[in-house]
Amino acid sequence: MKEDPKVDRTVTAKTGFIFAVNVFLIFCLVVPSIAGGLEDARRRGKLLAGVKTDFPPFGYTDPAGEIQGFDADLARYLGRALFDGEPGVELVPVTSGGRIPLLYSELIDVIIATMTITEDRQRVLDFSNPYFVTGSMLLTPKDSPIQSVQDLAGKRVAVLEGAVQESDLPRVAPEARLIAFKSLPEALQVLKNKQVDALCQDDVAVLAAAQVNPDLRTTGKTFLPRPYAMAVRKGDRKLLDWLNAQLEKMKTDGTVQRLRRKHFGDMDADLLIPFK
Repeated sequence: MKEDPKVDRTVTAKTGFIFAVNVFLIFCLVVPSIAGGLEDARRRGKLLAGVKTDFPPFGYTDPAGEIQGFDADLARYLGRALFDGEPGVELVPVTSGGRIPLLYSELIDVIIATMTITEDRQRVLDFSNPYFVTGSMLLTPKDSPIQSVQDLAGKRVAVLEGAVQESDLPRVAPEARLIAFKSLPEALQVLKNKQVDALCQDDVAVLAAAQVNPDLRTTGKTFLPRPYAMAVRKGDRKLLDWLNAQLEKMKTDGTVQRLRRKHFGDMDADLLIPFK
């Protein structure tokens, strides 16, 4: 099989995180006092929320060009809460690798984009309380001999740049060859073309992709569960406290459960139990 040179992008450990740290340090030096996201949003009349558009069912673009998904709806709820029922949010498309730089460029106020909490990220971000729990899962061609992470030695595994799988997968499959892609659709296409042996991503994305791609299947069990949370600039306590208060309301008034039913449907039974 001929290798596509575009695919040969082996991951350097924690490249995305190192870039994010550099961005954070630059802004600490150049902009000693960044305004709080809550004040910025109120001043401009809208909250700028970074969401994904290539990661269904959390974020995607519908046929009309509108951003939809679980995270997108969470952002819309926050916009209405901040501006007394008015649609006070602008959804800004982000990628896994570009989320933190956009936040520190003040192009967004908050990241609501399948962001898992890790110790490394906590050095440069403040996280809200969790609103979802996910684990990593493998997606493979239907005829693949791979049955679990134990079968990944020497195999080419697609991950997303800046995603937690870059650091998590080597913990359970140290001999796998990780290859990073900028977007999930790109990684899925390479997998379908069999230019990689497997794709490792959050269980929701893997289950959703398997539902619409009959030539692919989920493989093995979910591993290394981690929570999703919203993220703000380090030290932005006002916005963080406000987000946590709104999250608590969403959990108690049934919004989170309603959005799970809306966006995950039958797939919800296969997902990890969310944080209460």
